[in-house]
Amino acid sequence: MPRVIGLTGGIASGKSLVSRTLKGLGMIVIDADDISHEILARDTSIKQEVIRIFGKEVCNERGGIDRETLGRIVFFQKPELRKDLEAILHPPIREEMWKRARESRSDNVVLDIPLLIETGGHERVDLAVVVYATRELQIQRLMARDGISRQEAIRRIDTQLPLGAKASVAHYIINNTGSAEETEEQVTRFYQAIREHKTS
Repeated sequence: MPRVIGLTGGIASGKSLVSRTLKGLGMIVIDADDISHEILARDTSIKQEVIRIFGKEVCNERGGIDRETLGRIVFFQKPELRKDLEAILHPPIREEMWKRARESRSDNVVLDIPLLIETGGHERVDLAVVVYATRELQIQRLMARDGISRQEAIRRIDTQLPLGAKASVAHYIINNTGSAEETEEQVTRFYQAIREHKTS
């Protein structure tokens, strides 16, 4: 079993940049969002359960689940249904991620999980890495990225645990309040430390 590194952050904190950089350095990264997409595409029973709860409006023209529509519902229109969606998707996602981790022949495997700490997953991994940015930076980045209002950005960010709270339980913090180049340098240092077994 490889050493399992849990990578998490918050909406618009820069986790995707860190994940891409780790992949570029040659690390195996198993992405929860990618697996969610795969499960919704291949598992008919799960797809039908999502449709039963959210209605046929979440289906695209090809009969699959429109993730953008689904996200709009759970973030803005009916946030009370977000827990229902998580109850459907999280167990099979976790199962598949750990299956792939166990089967990996790499010394280190990264599990990229947005809600790693909210779901208690940080207690299961060997190292929990949090990508940190200030709340105001999150708001500004999310507004620019998704073309949404400040109020909408705040509402989405508030669906997750504050980054300060996540950072308090992390083994390692990558500070993404600077430039992309500065963040990439931090990721490279982390990667080197992992390879040299200097992290605990």
